[in-house]
Amino acid sequence: MNIIKGTNSWRLLSLILFFIIFLGLYYFFILYPKHTERNRVQIGEEILSSFFWLDLAEDSEIHSLILKRGLELSPLNDEIYIKDLKVLNLFYSWNNRHTEMNYILNKYSDYPSFDKDAIRGLCLKLMFVQQYNQKIQQQNYSSPRLVALKNINQLYLETITPWLGDMKAFDEFYKAKHMIPNCKI
Repeated sequence: MNIIKGTNSWRLLSLILFFIIFLGLYYFFILYPKHTERNRVQIGEEILSSFFWLDLAEDSEIHSLILKRGLELSPLNDEIYIKDLKVLNLFYSWNNRHTEMNYILNKYSDYPSFDKDAIRGLCLKLMFVQQYNQKIQQQNYSSPRLVALKNINQLYLETITPWLGDMKAFDEFYKAKHMIPNCKI
């Protein structure tokens, strides 16, 4: 039986194979993550925002009922106010601090979880925060929870102030998309 002895061609082929494996590993561990990082961030943003928009759609009825009954200064409404400020501040930071509500509404209008109830929920959430803050200031109301989080709430409120002043963007968005305005209480 003839034993094939190592020749230069076998050595060359093994070097080529090793080089191909090395390039594959380099691509998989070094280049591939860099190319997909933007896609992963975009997918993550879409997942987080879809949960946000679904929560807005669910919360729209709660905010509508609270605003219809009139805002009462109570510990329960304090908790809703604090939660809403936190959520709106987080959403504001997700959007790279874009101050124009039109940009936000148009950006997310292509997402599957974005619907008219979610738009209404965002509008009512902003209205609730704005009106509750005004009522707190008018009546000099304070509760232990509001006092404990006063600085944080003030920071959150200052952050989302551009959105609070841009409520007419909802009407413009409804007109542009040929939708029936639904931002009323």
